[in-house]
Amino acid sequence: MKTFAVILLFITISSYGDDATNYYASGCAKIGKSNFDGALTDLNRAIELKPSYADAYIARGGVKFNNGDLDGALADSNEAIELNPNDASAHNGRGSVKERKGDLDGAIVDYNKAIEIQPDFAVAYYNRASAKKAKGDIDGAMADCNKAIELKSDFVEAYYHRSVLKKIKGDLDGVLADCNKAIELKSDYAEAYYYRGWVKRVRGDLDGSHADFKKAIAFNPKMRAAIDVNGYLTDEKSSK
Repeated sequence: MKTFAVILLFITISSYGDDATNYYASGCAKIGKSNFDGALTDLNRAIELKPSYADAYIARGGVKFNNGDLDGALADSNEAIELNPNDASAHNGRGSVKERKGDLDGAIVDYNKAIEIQPDFAVAYYNRASAKKAKGDIDGAMADCNKAIELKSDFVEAYYHRSVLKKIKGDLDGVLADCNKAIELKSDYAEAYYYRGWVKRVRGDLDGSHADFKKAIAFNPKMRAAIDVNGYLTDEKSSK
């Protein structure tokens, strides 16, 4: 459920008034354009110019996380926290790395710290929900998703993840409502179409489910495998 954009959502540009800031700003801009190699080059330069630049370590850690360099991401997160122990984004980022590495308890400790430092940190609640779900704490994950949405009403990923939790709990009305909201906020959200299609199929609305499954494939062709293996479109003709 975790995305690079979500992890770096709260990175901000600090004003140092020197070239390091310019490289940092350029790196963050390149992250926004998915130019991760260019971002890494700029962030490396920012840190070279200003070794105490905590925000640059956070951003570089996010790029390394995105590139699959988890050890490098962890090292950068640790450095950022050493430089600024009260940076909520640094703890949140380290939690994401630990979660990806399978250290769920360590991840939750870091998410807890991020929330302690910044109680309105919606992304940290969202990420903690992911770790809790992985540990089987569905009610705890639900509570964190609810809080994330309370703090950030347009948090599309939180609506989608909450729909997954509601599916686990058998709340079909809730799944449908959250998928509808996710699609309202992000019209090309393939996973939300998939889950909405599943609910419609369970309820006997085959035409509606087929339409949603086709949209899921159109927006994310990789979803065809899951749809085909479950035979969700094999009965399309019979519904006409």
